[in-house]
Amino acid sequence: MVVNNKESFAIKLSIYGSIIMAITGILASLFGNSISLLFDALYTLIAMTISIVGLRISKLLKIKYSLRFNFGYYSFEPLFVLINGLLLMGLAVSLFISSIQSIFNGGRIIELAVVTEYLIFSVIVCSSLTIILKYFAKKTKSEILHTESINWMLDALISVVVLIVFLLSIWLKQTSYNFLVPYLDPGITIILILFFVYQPIKLIKSGVYDLLLAAPPIIFIEEIKEKLLESKQKYGFQEIKINAAKIGRTTCIEIICSYDKNFEIKSIDTIDKLKSQIKTEVESYSQNLDVKISLNSIKLN
Repeated sequence: MVVNNKESFAIKLSIYGSIIMAITGILASLFGNSISLLFDALYTLIAMTISIVGLRISKLLKIKYSLRFNFGYYSFEPLFVLINGLLLMGLAVSLFISSIQSIFNGGRIIELAVVTEYLIFSVIVCSSLTIILKYFAKKTKSEILHTESINWMLDALISVVVLIVFLLSIWLKQTSYNFLVPYLDPGITIILILFFVYQPIKLIKSGVYDLLLAAPPIIFIEEIKEKLLESKQKYGFQEIKINAAKIGRTTCIEIICSYDKNFEIKSIDTIDKLKSQIKTEVESYSQNLDVKISLNSIKLN
């Protein structure tokens, strides 16, 4: 419960930060006539919306199951990640097209004072939130907070790069290359989008894999098998088979333990105790595991 409270607090913090940055970013893009600031502001606006949805999902994950969702809400988290990736991809594509059009129309003249002040403010806020959210993501093992921290880190990097370019434009105005200044704003937007586009692709890939119940990395399964070797010898298993699927932060594991048909167990209580002991051993390996144990080929007295 403590972990969930930490996650909820961190998501609320991200929401408040997003509200502040979205409002100031949109205002700065309007007064500064900057498409790159608009990109930054809309990115933050999407992050704010996703944060609000993420808070709701975080609460749902505390509920093991419901009448409508009998197997719980595990799949909501990768769905959240997938939607996040699709929204960010949509933003990148639309502003990429807008920037290309701006270049062909002669570029944009921006208000440097407004833009510079906003970007300095943005770097400070986004960097601070990145550090805080990474700390809470590590503590809670939360995919949602991990995604949030990546979003804020990218936002901080965007602000730093755009700030450097706009400061460069002040120097360019004093040189024979001053004709390039109107093209800096759409130009840097295009470069940022090309640099940034891998992240939504990564989120989309991760969300799709989890929703399709793809297995976790092979090394994870091998480590679980290694942990069960002692149990195999201790309880006399003939074979152990592991099926696993990673769904958001949760890894669902089905362990099928097969006995020799001649092996006898005196009561169902003994079977239940065996299952409980094996489950406890596996769950001690890592947090956020949902373990199911099946025993096959058992002959009862």
